[in-house]
Amino acid sequence: MLLVVLDGLGDQALEALGGRTPLQVARTPQLDHLALLGGGGSYHPGRMGVAYFSDLAFFIALGYSQGEFPGRGVLGGYAAGLSISPGEVYALASMVSLEESCPDGPILVERGGDLAPEEWEEALEILSRPWHGNGVEITFHPLEVGIGILKLEGEVDHRITDSDPSHRGGKVYQVMSRGEEGELASHTARELNRYLDGVAWRLREASFNALRIREGKNPMNALLVQGAGRDKFLPFLKERWGFDGALVASEPFILGIGKKLGMAVIGVGEGSPKKELLIKFKEALPLLETYSMVVIHTRAPKLASRKHNPWEKVKVVEELDGAFSYLLEYLVPREERLLVVWGGSSTSTGGPYLYSGDPSPLLMIGPRVRRGPSLKFDEPSLAYGSIGFLKREELMLTILSYTGRAPLWGRHQGLLV
Repeated sequence: MLLVVLDGLGDQALEALGGRTPLQVARTPQLDHLALLGGGGSYHPGRMGVAYFSDLAFFIALGYSQGEFPGRGVLGGYAAGLSISPGEVYALASMVSLEESCPDGPILVERGGDLAPEEWEEALEILSRPWHGNGVEITFHPLEVGIGILKLEGEVDHRITDSDPSHRGGKVYQVMSRGEEGELASHTARELNRYLDGVAWRLREASFNALRIREGKNPMNALLVQGAGRDKFLPFLKERWGFDGALVASEPFILGIGKKLGMAVIGVGEGSPKKELLIKFKEALPLLETYSMVVIHTRAPKLASRKHNPWEKVKVVEELDGAFSYLLEYLVPREERLLVVWGGSSTSTGGPYLYSGDPSPLLMIGPRVRRGPSLKFDEPSLAYGSIGFLKREELMLTILSYTGRAPLWGRHQGLLV
């Protein structure tokens, strides 16, 4: 079976689009044709109205529980090729611009994902210096421009809070222990705050930031952290669900999930949405002869949502639709295959937050799938389809059912997590 994840595809109704979503406005003849061939529905990884990071939503969609999620830092460590140890703590670290003169404390203004190569290179000279604190050693490992993984060794505890508010305009806090987690967590938080303060001081003095200020740009003057965690044992995808899995993706945290779950992982560079997805289709289809489950992931819709320009997202959706002509030619005629198209974690192009709590569009095509009555590939049309509204592990269980592997209650309930 083939699962195609168009991460961030689902959206909310936008006034700029006449009360419609970008997917409703976009011209999607290929996806509309696919909608006529299968059953539509919608999927949410947890509770309706609660927003999920895309990597957590993807993790749950593969049939794992939220409590099993090892943390974004651990997944990033896998993606970065680090030697992961359960005795160490890993946290996602992002370069950002803070407004520090606010009376209630600093707020997040901008992220550093668009740093020029020479700016990022100079920043790495600062970030890559190992830090030795009071029983704690911290090292920074780059993941992609503006983002890296902090590895904390020594007397450390992963039960600490985030400093990153995850949205522009959000208030930045000091790292703290979570609740009453003991002195070790408090010690870890204190040492991490000392490290972050030192990095911020060096970034403020960096020559590339002086140049950015002269050019009227926001200085990248801080490092924020989130998703601290320790590695934990998880059964591989094959052990839990019986699928030999392969993953074709670009986003580091998604690739990290694939590695953590024992999938064959193929990384593909990002480019124009249509070209990138076509390359991934061409990489993935031959894998269907070897692997029983092949997953393709693109974050192009999510990246478009970050720009908060609805018409930009409409354009990206239309580009992605053009790539589906390849599937219509080479995969869909083979009726023994199950094809699943899922919109990943829903996003909000029009609001201050990137992710929304809405369910995302879902389509399944295969010999056992009940067809109809979706006439168009968009959120409301698919929601009226035959698949219905799925939550949590129900997406994976439905995939098992449509591939002739449905767990039999009373005999296989050990599979149900």
